[in-house]
Amino acid sequence: MTNPQSCFGFGSALVLLALVGAAPAPAQRPTARSWRDEVQRLRDAAVVLPARRPRPARVARTLAATTPESGPNNTPATADSVGLGDRATGVVNPAGDVDTWFVDLTAGLFLSVDVDAAQVGSPLDATLELIAPDGTTSLAFNDDFDGFDPRISYRVPQSGRYYVLIRAFGATGGPGLTYAINFDKGTCSVVGTEQEPNDTPGTAAPVAIGDSGSGEICPHDDNPAGDVDYWAFTARAGTTIELDVDAAALGLLVDPVIALYASDGTTQLAFNDDQDGPDSRLQFSIITTGTYYATVADAAGSGNPFPYIFHFRSITPGPGDPITVRAQGLGLPLGLAVGSTGDLFVGDVTGNRIVRVSGQGVVTAFAAGIQSPFGLAFDAYGHLLVVSGDGAVYRVTPQGRTTRFITDAGAPFWIAVAPDGRIWLTDLSDRSLRRYSATGQFEARFDANSIGGSGPGPLAIGPSGEPYFSNGTEIWKLVSGQPQLVLRDRFVIWAFAFDVAGNIYAPAPVAGRIQLFDATGAIVADTFAIGPDAPQAVAFGRDATGATVARLFATDTRVGRVFEVNPAGVALPGQPVGYVAPRFPLDVAAASLLGGGGLSAADLQYLDALGNHNGRYDVGDLQAYLRTVGGLPAAGSNR
Repeated sequence: MTNPQSCFGFGSALVLLALVGAAPAPAQRPTARSWRDEVQRLRDAAVVLPARRPRPARVARTLAATTPESGPNNTPATADSVGLGDRATGVVNPAGDVDTWFVDLTAGLFLSVDVDAAQVGSPLDATLELIAPDGTTSLAFNDDFDGFDPRISYRVPQSGRYYVLIRAFGATGGPGLTYAINFDKGTCSVVGTEQEPNDTPGTAAPVAIGDSGSGEICPHDDNPAGDVDYWAFTARAGTTIELDVDAAALGLLVDPVIALYASDGTTQLAFNDDQDGPDSRLQFSIITTGTYYATVADAAGSGNPFPYIFHFRSITPGPGDPITVRAQGLGLPLGLAVGSTGDLFVGDVTGNRIVRVSGQGVVTAFAAGIQSPFGLAFDAYGHLLVVSGDGAVYRVTPQGRTTRFITDAGAPFWIAVAPDGRIWLTDLSDRSLRRYSATGQFEARFDANSIGGSGPGPLAIGPSGEPYFSNGTEIWKLVSGQPQLVLRDRFVIWAFAFDVAGNIYAPAPVAGRIQLFDATGAIVADTFAIGPDAPQAVAFGRDATGATVARLFATDTRVGRVFEVNPAGVALPGQPVGYVAPRFPLDVAAASLLGGGGLSAADLQYLDALGNHNGRYDVGDLQAYLRTVGGLPAAGSNR
């Protein structure tokens, strides 16, 4: 294609997951877009196919008959006739020309229509469309399957006359745009080591770790979901495995997905799509010795058969392996914040809700009705701030009451609170960072267009109180109002966290791992943890006193869970996050209540916001402050 468009879009607002429907989609080339496009990609699972790869020309096959087009054949009414087993030839000329062929088919037939043009030296970049017997309803479309050449494979639902349309991409045309088109029954031969049928755990083809299996996705069978090939292998506890499929790497524009299942054959442990371009790869740490199952399927549901090679490897785990699942069944968990008593707060993008995960893994509803929650952070007053896909930042009280809080940003995405209580926000509409007071008053805007990529995206406060942010494969920090590069990586980096030494724990969801960098941006552990499927946001835990501890948690969007990395691999506690409350001397706080000095206007505003929000500093505010520093029993206490 000469003018491809990205299939990323942004509707109401990632990470990443229904599959594209059964009709084949045109091949498309990804472009750099914003973090909100990435969220939408997770929600809608638009399949992004790679840029075309050059392939050597091949010799066209010879079928039973060759039929030249008669022309004009631009409509179903003037279509040329072909039969199964025929090979037809034609030319797309002039510009905008549409060549139409009809073939009579019986119900249940698996039809294959395959174009040979670019692969045999023609400059034609063809598109192919199958039309129902009514002459108007489009049943399937394809652009670019075998190099630039399209193919359609389709199960015929009812007997009748079907029409096939061939065009030049971009409505071009010319006397040199020749083609051959083949009409036949779709067939799938036995390929490699696959043993059909292998569409269930009970019929899975055996393979050993360290070996590779090979087969073909052949969706002409009766499975309405398409062909799913199962492979079975035995793994020992403590082993970290890597599953790696090559299909697009063989030269076809296809999109395989892989999944890993537990010994029961139904519990999904991990899933990956598009790790290596459209090919997939995942890593997982085995906790229990037993038999496991891996599957290969077609993400795009194109209906076109394609071969693949499936590699089963054992790899060295990282210090953060094995991981432990703390909560699951969370929809699409993206943002993560840790409360002052250690509870985890998670934003479910597809569920439009915030859930609380206790230290025991109990999941309870915390707040509902916040559309597409992205970044989460606690403010200076113990309220949870939630960035919503509707363009606002919401403030949620400890009781779960929700109000719109910040509404002047164009497209807010991620949020963090600095030790001084100021609120930092990334705005994708103008690629900027915005700073607000602790009470939500706008203070300053910092332009980040110069960083390139798709940032600024996920945001965190560094050890010295400055904001750090990702633009995709890089992390930057704001120094004297200007972006400064900290590190560059080969993977897209999501919501990262710091330990007390300034080391950066960075999730790379497409790689299925968490990486560890030191404070200078040098890599410490490329695979700090490789057990997760698609880690999106990481955060250090807290104990019951609010102190940050050496426990690292993360959201996993692909399988809807929250997990903890191996605590033995976390050497240092996390950098304290959020606001650090000032400790006013009791006599100063009391004197200010009685009209004396000692507290600034900002201090008085903070105390009022901590207390009863009535616009002045009074006894109720003093009581609230004393409770926060342990000077009074909690409200409702019997002490």
